[in-house]
Amino acid sequence: MNRHTVFNEVAKAAQSNTNYYIFGNPSQIGLIEDLLSYFGISYKIDFDSESMHRDNLELLRRFIIEDAKDDQVAVILDSIENKVSAEELRPNTNHAGDVFVSMPMNKGKYAYVDMIRDGIKRGIETCGLTPYFLDLDAHNGNIFNKMLLEIRGCRFLVADFTSQNSGVYYEAGYAKALGKTVIHTCKESDFDKVHFDLKQTQFVTWETSEDLAKRLSMQIKKSNLGEVK
Repeated sequence: MNRHTVFNEVAKAAQSNTNYYIFGNPSQIGLIEDLLSYFGISYKIDFDSESMHRDNLELLRRFIIEDAKDDQVAVILDSIENKVSAEELRPNTNHAGDVFVSMPMNKGKYAYVDMIRDGIKRGIETCGLTPYFLDLDAHNGNIFNKMLLEIRGCRFLVADFTSQNSGVYYEAGYAKALGKTVIHTCKESDFDKVHFDLKQTQFVTWETSEDLAKRLSMQIKKSNLGEVK
């Protein structure tokens, strides 16, 4: 997939709308800002600035060419070619947290649950973001639908594969299919058990809760998904 070509298509689509992308009249939020927001990238909002859309387009160019995963580039291309509806592309605004946390949660069945939860929570919060744990949320609807809703609306997903919970594989796969960034974590001593196909992906491996918090926060920072305080 030629990323420069994908960016060119995005730029042409944005610039074709003269009510939106016109030098000296950045009074609207549109395609560029929608895509940046969808992938959790901070962007410029200054309706008095003549360069707002131009600067945001440069942010999107760098993301597409330098940082985006192939499936994220595919989502961008599909949105331009109208293969993905606006409703599917737009994040749901009624989600409960910035970061969906997928992890084993049954302490009677899985080891390290408290260690994982504590490390991920601190790692995310250090970056000024709010983690979302499905099992700690009070809701009265279908838990499966709630899970899908929260993944669609999250900024990105952290998935811990320690203990090989099948639900973690499902949730991470769903997020990836939506073009969301997924940060994969796993306890070092359990990493050999991760499915072969997934081992080709970069993992944050850890030994202790403190280690997990530190390494996760740095991964978030390196991925330009948050700012470590």
